[in-house]
Amino acid sequence: MEHPIKVLWVCNVMLPRIARALNTGTTPIGGWLEGLSEDLLSRPETALTVCFPMPGTAKPVKGEADGLVFYGFSSSLKRLDRYDPVQEEQFRQIIDEVKPDLLHVFGTEYTHSLAAVKAFGKPEQTMIHIQGLVSVYAIHFMANLPWKVQKQYTFRDLVRGENLLRQQKKFIKRGILECQAIQQAGHIMGRTDWDRACTAQISPDSAYHLCQETLRASFYRAENRWSLERCCRHSIFLSQGSYPIKGLHHMLEAMAILKERYPDAVLYVAGKDISRNETWKDRLRQSAYDRYILRLLDRYQLKDSVVFTGFLDEEKMCGQYRLAHVFVCPSSIENSPNSVGEAMALGMPVVSADMGGVKSMLVHGEEGLLYQADAPYMLAYEISRIFDSDELACRLGSRARDRAMKNHNREENARQVLTVYQEIYREAKIKADGGSDGEYGKKALGH
Repeated sequence: MEHPIKVLWVCNVMLPRIARALNTGTTPIGGWLEGLSEDLLSRPETALTVCFPMPGTAKPVKGEADGLVFYGFSSSLKRLDRYDPVQEEQFRQIIDEVKPDLLHVFGTEYTHSLAAVKAFGKPEQTMIHIQGLVSVYAIHFMANLPWKVQKQYTFRDLVRGENLLRQQKKFIKRGILECQAIQQAGHIMGRTDWDRACTAQISPDSAYHLCQETLRASFYRAENRWSLERCCRHSIFLSQGSYPIKGLHHMLEAMAILKERYPDAVLYVAGKDISRNETWKDRLRQSAYDRYILRLLDRYQLKDSVVFTGFLDEEKMCGQYRLAHVFVCPSSIENSPNSVGEAMALGMPVVSADMGGVKSMLVHGEEGLLYQADAPYMLAYEISRIFDSDELACRLGSRARDRAMKNHNREENARQVLTVYQEIYREAKIKADGGSDGEYGKKALGH
């Protein structure tokens, strides 16, 4: 190849590598991108540049972190459902300077994805990497919440001008912009039957490329493997429960059933501690969903059985997984939740709602247990199967790890991404040189 393929990434978050270089503190999200970026940076076939939102930035901010060139662009968390032409102009500036051969956009949840795609203006050299799909998530947003909770306002909601219904409407608006971005990209990269089906309906002419995701480094280490002997019996871990889609309310209903048979059962929930209710400031910060969770804790007498851990970094998160007897994903919709992949990689038993792309990650009864997403009584049943059978727990955990090591193989995933880059680059070069085209999209569907 004449020169390395110049690839411009557009990410939703600052990569940990960049955060460390800027001394801003590493973020607990986006770690899987760190692994993939490191793998690509070590290969001479690509020259990688990364963009990410940087609130308060008036113009693009350029820097370098251990050999990785990056740009921060303006962003506002208050305008997630509105298109920002300023972002499009900033992307034009970045693109004029980088002159990428290929644009790789990670995620479509934010409007900057559409801004980047429009600024580049080359669909045949643009690939969108599906993470979640807000246009579809909007349909499942309420996850069977009572109507009175959906329309309720707390003081915090009034100040922010949004309750759950308004949040859902924002998802719908963001989904419209998301679909526009997908329709203007010639290539889609995904990893499940669910994202393939959804994007095929949104943009049937875009080529689809299959590639699994790389997990955070801690979850590959053999010394971090889950062990039944070292876990806390009858403990359950949930990676987050901050809004309805994550299904914490369903998990609490299941906990009420489990407590009848296992009085010592404990649920650990990572993320914001919504149980803090000590001061008037704590109460003022509560959303309608927070209040509903607190009511469920009271109704089912679960206050002493649910622990909110607060936000955890990579190592602490890994440790929290390993302490649990079982990992649970009760979401109403996900693509392929990284939390499920991380639990599987650690070799622990997983119980997940049968929704979205989870079926592409594990086989029910062999590598984990699935249940109907709106049936908390079945969630309780599947968890009890793990509690009651050490043989089942260990067998599922062992097979889950085997599957995860294939699904999330770092070297293979980097090879797949690089192969797609090379094929897109070759096809674009052939077209630029006046060669024939039209067959590539069909071929790409075979990846």
